[in-house]
Amino acid sequence: MKKLLFFAAAIACFILAGCNGNSKTPQAEVKEMSQQGAEVANGGLISENGLPMVVDFSADWCPPCQKLKPIFSSLKDEYKGKIDFVTVNVDSVPELAKKYHITNIPALVYISRDGKELSRTVGFIEADSINKEITRLF
Repeated sequence: MKKLLFFAAAIACFILAGCNGNSKTPQAEVKEMSQQGAEVANGGLISENGLPMVVDFSADWCPPCQKLKPIFSSLKDEYKGKIDFVTVNVDSVPELAKKYHITNIPALVYISRDGKELSRTVGFIEADSINKEITRLF
């Protein structure tokens, strides 16, 4: 009986954590990606303006993702017009996360101008390391 109650409580916590009222609809997330300069085509991401992209697969509930957010935003400003920086909420667009085989977050996926994945990093990463990867790839 204790196991059953524990299991029910765990399910309730999982449901409540996923229903905090802050989640976006998939359509809103795709629109937001479009505002960031990317569109979903053939199940993958393509830059709307022909630039290479760095895509941050993350979630609102993920502490390392939140720690990466200001770094990612700063780099977005630094590389404006040269590289598109796009954030994808894995909870809002799980099919896109699945397409890119995202199993751990944060995950930065570096994508060429023609939409091909060039590299990725998983876990929190400092700005210097992201800059080195950008220099190496683009």
